Amino acid sequence: MNSGSKFLYSLAALLLSVIVCGSSSVGQVKRPGESGTVVGEQSATNLVQPAGVPLESPIDPDSYYVGPSDGIAVNIWMSPPLSFTLTVTPEGTLIIPTVGEIRVSDMILSEAKKKVMTEIRKKYISAVATVTLTTPRQIIVTVTGNVLSPGALVLKSIDRVNTAIQEANKANPIVLQNTMSTRNINLKRRDVSVHRVDLVKFYATKEDRFNPYLREGDIIFVPTTYQERNTIGVYGEVNSPGRFEYVQGDSITDAIKIAYGFTRFAISDSVEISKLNPEATVLSTRFVNLDAILAGRAPNILLDPGDRLVVKARPDLRRDYRVTITGEVLHPGTYPITKNKTLLSELVARAGGFTDYAALRDAELVRHSVSPGDIEIERLESMRGSVSPEDSEYYHLETNLRLRKEIVNVDFEKLFAKKDSTQDVMLRSEDEIIVPSKQRTVYVFGEVVSPGHVPCVGDEGPTYYIRKAGGFADQARPGDLRIIKAKTKQWLTPDQTTIEAGDYVWVPREPYRPFLYYTAIARDIASFIGAFTGVAILIASLRR
Repeated sequence: MNSGSKFLYSLAALLLSVIVCGSSSVGQVKRPGESGTVVGEQSATNLVQPAGVPLESPIDPDSYYVGPSDGIAVNIWMSPPLSFTLTVTPEGTLIIPTVGEIRVSDMILSEAKKKVMTEIRKKYISAVATVTLTTPRQIIVTVTGNVLSPGALVLKSIDRVNTAIQEANKANPIVLQNTMSTRNINLKRRDVSVHRVDLVKFYATKEDRFNPYLREGDIIFVPTTYQERNTIGVYGEVNSPGRFEYVQGDSITDAIKIAYGFTRFAISDSVEISKLNPEATVLSTRFVNLDAILAGRAPNILLDPGDRLVVKARPDLRRDYRVTITGEVLHPGTYPITKNKTLLSELVARAGGFTDYAALRDAELVRHSVSPGDIEIERLESMRGSVSPEDSEYYHLETNLRLRKEIVNVDFEKLFAKKDSTQDVMLRSEDEIIVPSKQRTVYVFGEVVSPGHVPCVGDEGPTYYIRKAGGFADQARPGDLRIIKAKTKQWLTPDQTTIEAGDYVWVPREPYRPFLYYTAIARDIASFIGAFTGVAILIASLRR
């Protein structure tokens, strides 16, 4: 072969290799995560589960049953790879190009995967294949019994029995909540097998057998239950105490499970069981060791309708006992205390003591004996007493003040300045210590020319402070002015107290009286005089 022929042969081989490589790259599908073109004009994103399908958890291949209309992705990893996005036929088969038709309906997903991969290996001996569920199918199930809208429903194969019941009651989900059984629901399959659905136990244990996934053709029957005569009670130290629907075969361990187990305070080795005889005339009680039953050292105990379990608590006095101190102390805030042992003086010492600006005379210890949620009940109960109409309004005012703010009588000046230990008190949880700042003014308001704060000066009386406030206004009633004490809010006359820093001076005004007011008074006086005169004349005439 001459050199020219060799050149032409090499050029032809090169062109042929380019054509072959180019054509093979056009149809190549790369592995997930790589970019590329998919055989059969399918994009790589079609091979993953589509968005928008709500799932409570990843689908378990060992519990999911394959059926018609399920979307299945089949990938054969060879060179070039083959990828197929397929749908199970109405006859329950999966048709794979180049492989054939494979029956997969009514098989659990894991078995269907093995069967498909076995058939693929018969055709592609050395290739690696993957089979993936991509789109769960829609199914038709029937709900009957004690539901608002019985009939057929279109759901998904990833839905459970509780979803079908919710759909049948979505018009008004609370109407049947007291009569609809949630623990004795019947699920009938196409193969005529019947399963009992227990939603209460499913929510407590999350075991699939109590609330299985739905399949096409399922019939769900929801019976009626009677709470008054078909219940068991679980009370005390369990996480969800209450009454529960009774189901034949319930045991004491079942009852604890549906009550979401023991709390950490539960005395589990002596649970009280109370039983009534069939005539409901005799109540018998005994104690059982749940620890021994759970460990298998003692037999489980079956329950009857009306049985009640009481789980007692271990004593634990540890609580969030705390007191808040605010105002003029070095370290205000919330402090933990010991029940019935922490004194007021101890708490103030822990807060660093008072600042130089603390007004001990006006400091308060406030006790909240009634919780905010119980204030209205307490107020109504306090009105049951025989209060006279004259005292009723005043009593209600004082009661409302008491419920919101009970003052503990403590003289802070005597306790801390004069070291009078008789003023020291035992603190209670939720107490509040309020230490205000020293007030260096007296507030004058009402019918004065310039209401406002006036610096407090020694033993000056109200005349001094009114003068500093510009004097009386035109309509002032000087004879009725009052001193309002800063701490107690008492209204006192000037001769009953001395003015101190923080007090208030109140000057009332003359009430407005229209002309008709005075004419009415004159008319009443004239009528009285006329009547009195008439009586006097009558008496005088009788004496003659």
